[in-house]
Formats: sequence, C-alpha cells, structure tokens
Amino acid sequence: MESVKDGRQPKTRAEIFVEKKKIKKRLEAVGLIFLGVGLAVQFGALSKGERLRHPIWTVVEVLSFLLGVASVVFSVKLLGVIEHVPIYSPEFEQRIRTRYQSECDQLTNLGFDRTFYFGEAFPLIRLFLIFSALIVFMMWLKREVMTVHDGLKFMAGYPIFASRDKTAFAHPNGLGVKFHTAFQDGTILMTKNYGDATGYGPAVVAQCMKKASISELWTAHQRRTQEFEVEGKRVDSQVSFQAYSEISRKETAV
Repeated sequence: MESVKDGRQPKTRAEIFVEKKKIKKRLEAVGLIFLGVGLAVQFGALSKGERLRHPIWTVVEVLSFLLGVASVVFSVKLLGVIEHVPIYSPEFEQRIRTRYQSECDQLTNLGFDRTFYFGEAFPLIRLFLIFSALIVFMMWLKREVMTVHDGLKFMAGYPIFASRDKTAFAHPNGLGVKFHTAFQDGTILMTKNYGDATGYGPAVVAQCMKKASISELWTAHQRRTQEFEVEGKRVDSQVSFQAYSEISRKETAV
C-alpha cells in the first residue's frame, strides 16, 4: 500500500492497478483525438488554399499529429510489448558472459547457477521514436549487450541465474541486479539495488535497496521470502525459461 497522506486511507495495490489502467485508456483516447484533429485538418475540414493562407492551421496539424503520437507512445510504455527470447548463439552468449563476469562470479559464490540466457526484444522500427532511441542510447552507455535478432528486432541479452534450492532467480543487467521469487498464489517478490519500488504489476511486491551489494541484496530477499513463507505462502520452484518469462511479464503488467 502507499503511505497515508492528509489523513486519507492508503490505496491498495488493486486500486493502484485500476488507476493506471484508467490513465492508459485516457492517454490512448487523447492520442486518438489529436490524431483525428490532424487528419481532419489535412483531409477534410479545410481546403488546401485555406491552410496556405493561414499558416496557423499547419501548426495545428503538425502539433496534433505530434501530440497524438506522443500520447499513444506513452500509453504503451514507450517501447510497447517486449518479446522474451531464449538465446542460443554461442557468440552472443560469450559477449554476455564477458560483460557480466563480475556479477556471475558473485552470484555463483552465493549459491546460484547460470540457467539460461534471456533476451528482451522489440521491432527495430520503434527506434524511430525519440524516447525508444534515448532508452537504447542509455543502455549503450551502461554497456548492455545488444544485437539485431531475426533481422528485424533490437534485442538486449542477459544471463539468468537460479538459486540451487530453486527459490529464486537472479537477473544482472546494466543498472544492477534484481532477484525474483514466485509464489504459488501468483505473488512475485522482487528485490533490486537500483531505481525505486513503484510502477510494477499488481502481483509484484517490490523492495529497493539502492547501491546495496549483491550479497546484501540476496540476504534481504531471503529474509522477505521467509516472512512470506511464515504467512503461509509457498514458493513456486519452477526453474525454466518459461517460468522466468512469466515472472518478467507480470513485472511489467501495469
């Protein structure tokens, strides 16, 4: 729940999820309205001569298209749906191992084994969107391992580890490390050492320990896992690409 402010009751995770869905729908509606205005100016409402005599209509047309596209882009969270791809390329795997060697060594010492390589992909055409291009540029600055997948998709690759007791996944990335534990009731516990603990799907319980070491992060994650187990939750011990892909999908299902 969110903290109480001004004496008001905190919002539940379900209420936050519903609120975000409403915001997404509003953004989509606003985008369609602006796109409609732009199309009306271009093709129906005004003659070409009228638009040439009054340049303000050209400005209205351009701004309508830009605002419409921006609203739709934001409504799909900038990059839209991310495809999860298993990685089998030995060359790409080697690049990933080299980039995350330090994190891999630390996780191995903590009782994790590398389980598979995981790619997040989206169509290359989205790079023409300014925000998508900026995100990819930031990923490049963080030395994320990137490639072109199937000739038409941009993809970033990561190593995914699983604890030897099958209670958690570990996901190193350019920002830091995050741990995930899935429970049989659908709850996902995520602990990470970067960013914040907001903006995740309703099934996700997130805790953020900025700048914590990997060992400190793992200790905190284990402690919270044990608290959930005391409450009666049971860990889902599936360790596979499909299981992690489902966790990742739920993480961003807002």
